[in-house]
Amino acid sequence: MAGVGFELKKLFTARTAVGHIKAYTYSAIVTAGPFLLLTGMMLGVQLLFHAHGVTEEEQNLFIAPVVYSFIFSQLFTSGFTMVLTRYLADCISTSFLRDITSSLFGMCALLVVPGGLLASFFLKDSPIPFLSKSLSVIFFLELIIIWVESVYLSAVKRFKRLIGGFAAGVVMAIFSCAVLLQLNFLSPHASALLALCLGMSILVTTFFVHITSLFGQPGRGLLFGFLPYFEKHWKIFVGYLGYNSGLYLPNILIWFGPWGVVVADTYRFSPLYDGVTFFAFLSLLPLMTLFVVAAETRFYEKYAGYFEAITRRGNLQEIEDARHDLLYTLWFQLRQVVEFQFLFTLLFLAFGSALLSWANIPGNEINMFDVLLFAVFFTGVMQILYILLTYFDLQMAALRTGLAFGILNLAAGLFGLFIGGPDSYGFTFFIAAALTLVIAWVELSRFTSHMSYYVYCAQPIFYQPPHGPLTRFAQKISRGKIIDLLQLGPGEGRKYS
Repeated sequence: MAGVGFELKKLFTARTAVGHIKAYTYSAIVTAGPFLLLTGMMLGVQLLFHAHGVTEEEQNLFIAPVVYSFIFSQLFTSGFTMVLTRYLADCISTSFLRDITSSLFGMCALLVVPGGLLASFFLKDSPIPFLSKSLSVIFFLELIIIWVESVYLSAVKRFKRLIGGFAAGVVMAIFSCAVLLQLNFLSPHASALLALCLGMSILVTTFFVHITSLFGQPGRGLLFGFLPYFEKHWKIFVGYLGYNSGLYLPNILIWFGPWGVVVADTYRFSPLYDGVTFFAFLSLLPLMTLFVVAAETRFYEKYAGYFEAITRRGNLQEIEDARHDLLYTLWFQLRQVVEFQFLFTLLFLAFGSALLSWANIPGNEINMFDVLLFAVFFTGVMQILYILLTYFDLQMAALRTGLAFGILNLAAGLFGLFIGGPDSYGFTFFIAAALTLVIAWVELSRFTSHMSYYVYCAQPIFYQPPHGPLTRFAQKISRGKIIDLLQLGPGEGRKYS
């Protein structure tokens, strides 16, 4: 997200209260805008359901496929989009723009085809009406495409377009839902699903127009030029998949426990636990907002300055001074962000319980919310440490951290499901998040304590280009036109574009 720092620096340079408010607001929109807009869309549809007196059964037939589509589309695409981000970063840094738009089609094909087959297989024997099943599959596939397209817009820092596209899609979805519910020619849940599909189709189209306006039409570009990156960065793929699995496994396992609700003999979910978890994760907004500000306006400058001192052949004293500045800024900003988020977590702890009690949430579940708040706090700090590990390209450390989070949540979740029972819900996530935070902290501390060794001695002496089956397949279908971007210097990609 380095490019967003340019906008933030302009706002902070003003040194006025208004400028700082705008900077933090912009950071919050960039960080959580899509999540909040999608949440607003769900709340808007729920309000329309309430106004039309829609039954709880019909509401669940809408909520369940939306929850499944959101969770499993993110799980399905998480590793792919992380590797795709590395590919796009290299394309942009070397000005190799020929394959960018084509790679969008290639990645979507790689994900949409198996995603559609898996979703169709899941719903094959469901008693849900065919129209509703078809709309659920379409919505799932649209989300897959949107997550992929978001990588392209984020890579070139078109965050205003990104948020604007989400807002347009959300407004269209709510408006369509209101019209369809009023016309009453479909069941309420089918009307809402159709409205969501219409809104997301506008979003898909809008993002595609933005991407082609930036990088041009596919033309003669290669569809699968990114495949070798899965061999270069498989650790990032697996680690990020493990991290995302750890986020959702506690909820998925609880769906199969006594709190689980079955909808139309097809979907399982837990409205109570999922709702409480959602409110707990809302408390992370300040953490991610402040981290974006700190990383982009302070940390990244020191980060770039250190490696620039090395690459431009600065003397030993200059390099050491840059290293000390980088490490001081890293730990100072990290401490500030964590301290502020801890304060905000305490505020959620004080006021959240009262809000949940007003919403008629039982007392035991309010106690679970208090535990989940600290579990989410640990998860947020761990996520920041994970991002910093990837900043320094510590792929093995990121792999260990991501896998630890997934495995610990699986083990703790199974313990809660079969042994601990409902009394352990929330606490199992707390334990897994706390242990993973310790692992991530140790990994980052080990690197910072021996930073010079990792930078100078832990790197391979000779560059080894990927030559595995994915690279050979990509070379074969592209007739040998795959370009190794890591062997190009800045701007050298123009001669191939």
